[in-house]
Parts: sequence; C-alpha cells; structure tokens
Amino acid sequence: MLHLRRVKWALRKSRLPAVDGLVLDVGSGGKPYPRSDILFDRLTGSEHRCGTSMMIDRPAVFGDATKLPFKDKSFDFVVASHILEHIANPGVFLDELQRVGKAGYIETPNIIFERLHPYDIHCLEVVSIDKVLHIYKKKQPIEDSFLGCLNFLQKDQMWKSFFFEKPDMFHVRYFWKEKIEYFIHNPEVSCEWVESINDNSEIGELKSSYLIGNPGWRGYGLKLLGTWYALQRRKRLKDWDLLSVLVCPECKGDLERDGGVLACRACDIRFSNDPHPNFTRR
Repeated sequence: MLHLRRVKWALRKSRLPAVDGLVLDVGSGGKPYPRSDILFDRLTGSEHRCGTSMMIDRPAVFGDATKLPFKDKSFDFVVASHILEHIANPGVFLDELQRVGKAGYIETPNIIFERLHPYDIHCLEVVSIDKVLHIYKKKQPIEDSFLGCLNFLQKDQMWKSFFFEKPDMFHVRYFWKEKIEYFIHNPEVSCEWVESINDNSEIGELKSSYLIGNPGWRGYGLKLLGTWYALQRRKRLKDWDLLSVLVCPECKGDLERDGGVLACRACDIRFSNDPHPNFTRR
C-alpha cells in the first residue's frame, strides 16, 4: 500500500521556500535540512534525536540556542525543526531566531501529539492558530497524568493507524518572515526541570552522512538531495569565512581566532574552536 500522505510528509525537507542566501539549521541533529549552509546544535546525545547521531557534513557550530553566537540578520532563512519544544525559555529562543534571521521555518509536535504521546525531554506544548504560535509550558514531563500514561497510540490500533497515516495533523509547521507571532499562555511556569535531562545527556558519536546507521529510503533521498545542495554550497561559500557571522554569545562582541580558540576581546572570554566553534566550552 502506498502511503501518499506519509510520503509527502517525509519529503517536506525538500520543499522549503527557495532561498538564494545563507541558511542556518538550529538544532540540526542527525538529519539536517539538505539546503542548510550552517549547522547549529548544543547536544550530540542520540536520545535527543530519535536514536540518530548528530551529522556534520558542512560548517557546524555548538552552543546554546537561547544565546545564538551569530550577528544580527546574518541569515536569510533559519530552520528550527523539533527544537522549540525542548527550550525552557521559549520567548528568549524565538526572539533570538528573529534577531539572527530574516525569515524562517519552525516545526514541532503539536499539543495533540504531546498529550497522546508525551516525551520527557519536551517541556512545551505548541499549537498554531491563525498564524500565531500558542505555547503552553509543561510543569513536568507528563502534563496529563491520565492520557499521558495510557500509551494510547500503541494500544489503540485505529488511532495508531490514523497517527501514522496523517503526521501533518499532529505537527506544527510555521513559516515566518521578519516577525514570529507567538503567545505564551503560562509564562509564570518554570521549565527548568528539563535542564537536568539536558545536562545528563551523553556525548554521542558524530556522523558525516545521511546513510550511516539505518537510513531507509528517506536517508537515500536526503543523501541524493544533499549531494546536489552540497555542490551548490561549495560554489556559494567558496570565499566565505564562518568567522564573518560569529559573535560572542555573551556580549555579542566580535571574535578573533587565536590558535585553537575564539577570543572575545570585549568581555575577555575564550571559546574552543577545535575542530568546530564550540560556545559550550571555554
């Protein structure tokens, strides 16, 4: 049986708006968007990306997504796929996306997904209504102690089939230009509990190809598409220097290369640059 709706969903990474300029992938993980030029992530543990290791096959930067180490409006498009729901301070994160990008795309599980199949590494529930992101901060890993503990999607075959065939109905896909419209319904709630999970995340292996691991037909498709974009990327970034878009995440001051580190003269902080800029290490 050909699951056309499922196939269309799987191919969504190939259907982003045509962008001529620089594209940043925030929370790029194990299957970054083929069109992205720069990868950005904080954690390499596979538990944060459905069991797949982080992939680095193009310029990559490590750091905190609520303190993006990039200059204002340095990217023409910013992808943030399946990262918002992990962020304890969503307003700060969304404001950072708007600061460094001119336009972008946000994808998350929606509130129905999260209620039926909660993840303990997700601290937000999100839904898009009338082009506004509505955000609810979870007080604990399972917000709905009744529905969230039933394992409903696994036990009810009708709902399991419905969920598998119509993934678009259980996700938010939000495109923005210049401004992200969002509303946090319970800003007084703290989601800092998720940071203990992040802090205990293992350092996972890195990979350099979509085909490492168990790629399936989707991995081969991404590899083919990625090869095409890689050729275009090499031409586009031939004389480009990653340092040209980097700033200190703490003070937003300019950085200088100093051996295997990046140094901020303004606040006298030095960050690791071996082999990739890593603003989680000083």
